[in-house]
Amino acid sequence: MTLFQLLPSLRAACRYRFDSPCWPVDTHFTLGRLMIDGSMAEDLADCYGTPTMLGDIVVTRVRSVVAGMVTVDGDVDPVDGEIANRHSVARREHFAFGDTKIELPSDVRAGDVLALVSKA
Repeated sequence: MTLFQLLPSLRAACRYRFDSPCWPVDTHFTLGRLMIDGSMAEDLADCYGTPTMLGDIVVTRVRSVVAGMVTVDGDVDPVDGEIANRHSVARREHFAFGDTKIELPSDVRAGDVLALVSKA
């Protein structure tokens, strides 16, 4: 039995695990920031602008979130995604990206850096 099973109130502090096969194996959070294959996603956005690619991952910035629709830099058709520049413990809900819906933390907002796994 884990601590999260013993104390359900701690579940919100438990980070989403990248066990989905669409994420690179070396994807994890370090100090609240998303690291993909040894690179901080937010640093990629700052250095190369957005959107930028890292393999099948698109690093982009959120332009707006209105009525469950997320608008980002560039044209992305994501399979999965995560906020890359900050630690979020908000519950996850579905957001639309054009015709596609993916789960993101409910507190996603304009200015956030997102790492999105692209379908292509």
